[in-house]
Amino acid sequence: MIRSIEEIRTRCLPIMNDKGVISLVVASSSPTAAYEMVFAGTQDMRKAKAGRWLAILRRDYFEEYQKLIPTILNHANNGTVKQEKEAGYENDLCK
Repeated sequence: MIRSIEEIRTRCLPIMNDKGVISLVVASSSPTAAYEMVFAGTQDMRKAKAGRWLAILRRDYFEEYQKLIPTILNHANNGTVKQEKEAGYENDLCK
């Protein structure tokens, strides 16, 4: 059964203001992995199911997923770009 974007987005709502849970979903490799990671981190089945749906949105409607997740999780906003550049610089020195 193919779910609509609207239905999947609605099922993601329980976690949309929880940056920690969204980070777990972003780090996951599949909807099942997202469910397991969120449940292990929160012990909350409702959040785990919402995390699974967010991972399904990523898999099936990637453009919508990118619009939906908070920009705070974007690597350019959380400092990882700077860290990657610094790490790359250190690696160049070690060669």
